[in-house]
Amino acid sequence: MTLMERTLKKDVEGVMLPEYSEFLKSHYEMNEKVLFVQLPQMILESFNPEIAKRGGCYAFPPTGLQCLYEALKARGLEIRILDLNLQLLKRTREETNFDYEQWISILEETLDSFAPYIVGVSCMFDASIGPFTQTLEVLQERERSVVLTGGIIATYEYARLLDKKLCHFVVQREAENKINYLFDQITSKNFGQSPTDGICFEHKGALYETGGEGDIVHFESDMIDSYSIVKIEDYYQNGSLNPFVRMSGEPFAAIQMTRGCRAACRFCAVQSFMGKGVRTKSVDSVFKEIEYLVTKRGVRHFEWLDDDPLFYRQNFLDLLRRITEAKLDVTWSASNGLIARSLDAQMLEAMRDSGCIGFRIGIETGNAEMLKKIRKPATLETFRRVSNVIKNYPEMFVVGLFMIGFPEEKFSQIMETFLFIIELQMDWSGVSTCQAIRGASMFEDYGEVFDEQMESKGATAHNYLPIRHSRKLEISVHKGTLKGLDVFRIEPDSVPDADQIKEIWFAFNLIGNYINNRNLTRQGDAEKFIAWVEMAQVPYPTNPYMSLFLALAYQIKGDGRGAEEYRSKAVEFSQTDYWRQRFADFKLVDILENFPQTSQETFDSIGALQEEIGQCYIEYQKSKGGQ
Repeated sequence: MTLMERTLKKDVEGVMLPEYSEFLKSHYEMNEKVLFVQLPQMILESFNPEIAKRGGCYAFPPTGLQCLYEALKARGLEIRILDLNLQLLKRTREETNFDYEQWISILEETLDSFAPYIVGVSCMFDASIGPFTQTLEVLQERERSVVLTGGIIATYEYARLLDKKLCHFVVQREAENKINYLFDQITSKNFGQSPTDGICFEHKGALYETGGEGDIVHFESDMIDSYSIVKIEDYYQNGSLNPFVRMSGEPFAAIQMTRGCRAACRFCAVQSFMGKGVRTKSVDSVFKEIEYLVTKRGVRHFEWLDDDPLFYRQNFLDLLRRITEAKLDVTWSASNGLIARSLDAQMLEAMRDSGCIGFRIGIETGNAEMLKKIRKPATLETFRRVSNVIKNYPEMFVVGLFMIGFPEEKFSQIMETFLFIIELQMDWSGVSTCQAIRGASMFEDYGEVFDEQMESKGATAHNYLPIRHSRKLEISVHKGTLKGLDVFRIEPDSVPDADQIKEIWFAFNLIGNYINNRNLTRQGDAEKFIAWVEMAQVPYPTNPYMSLFLALAYQIKGDGRGAEEYRSKAVEFSQTDYWRQRFADFKLVDILENFPQTSQETFDSIGALQEEIGQCYIEYQKSKGGQ
């Protein structure tokens, strides 16, 4: 029987789960030990140890697993969280002879020393499919623990995981209530948790899902107790979350007030995974957690994990005011992409006053038709209004999030996104390539893509930033792909393939964020550009165009020493064949070889470059019959 032919049966009578659980309890040596595992948060094939040593890799705290600890803490179990991502980064930085390719040994050491009866492994994103599979294979081979899996990947790949006997249970979607019901069955204590659906398992050759009512997690309590098993101080020392966190230069933690999102964007799986609507913790609960992390754990910067933190507007305003009035002297940022229509003068003022150093806004596209197709809860006019309002709050660094390469997206539509980037003139435009996500309605017919990801053990998964898919931080494409300014010659009605999208991304990023950055104009703020790009460059230490434009920013600022330092780096890093061609393609050779000596010359040189590059997309607009 093939995987597709296997039917998931509903355990309506509730007899199969207890029966299977009794078998597991007799088969494995029971104890009170539970190990939750957070996986490496990267495509390991592109992992660069030198960047890790610079703190340029993601180091997200295990917030989801902390939620499970909070849900289970009353059971009196000995629960540990093994963050393989953190340990991989830490050992890479601290141990000269550590072989990062043997990261799985960290798991094996913990399994040997801790000997847990239950092991839970969560996998949220495609980048972790390889480590996810390898971790489960190790657990399968050892066969000493009951293995649970969860997260987005497990939720939608439950049949494959169970068919290959890589785990005993798949806990789908939100897990706090489900895992308590499951622990009533597989541990020695029954706390009387109501039956819930969404727990999948294989028993007697059939796949089953538990019966019970639909599960809604009441998102209420703080996470303070969970920090007894999470050394949050280690995260600041071994990695980062984004340039905002690096800009703060302070110990950080993640914080969350709401769960869910009001929007139903078709490229996103939040509603599919979390359910419709938005749930919130109380202001008191979140403030208590923030106060604890500041006063007891030395945290000075917070990153909001919420998908829609502004939905409960008054609650969020009240929390920001409490932070301000308490004089906690903290900073914070929000990188997930705030919903634009919730941003107005009152909200922005409260954000600024409470320590916000920057945030991102989800825009996605500059094409009105595509905006409707992806069901983004905004119009182009909404974004124009907000982009004007935020310019009144220059203390905060604002990034507009854009995406290119949606299914069936024509180049003419992609070009409208580029032109919108130029028009809005935000501090930065975070352009990413569209990636298929399990559970998102836009990718319902992408089964073959997801199958290939799993069967290849993640080898076909790609980074949403093309430059990060290679350890050398270079983009490789097939012959015939248009590069450089030639991307503006792509037929308007054509749908670019994946390799062409990579080159479009490169051009849009370089032109939109560097050549046309408003903070490198007389009306801008070169200090803001420097603060962001120096931190953005940490994962890309040898990128020559980042160094070149930092040199220009320092020259605008009147800092000749800083300008020369970065100019020298740009010269050094641009000597490879790859980068020599890139500099020639985008007309950067002249400005590097004839580097401006004053602020005025710098403005003139950047202006001339803008005009020369601009002719390419102006010609495109003319050929398309645009204005």
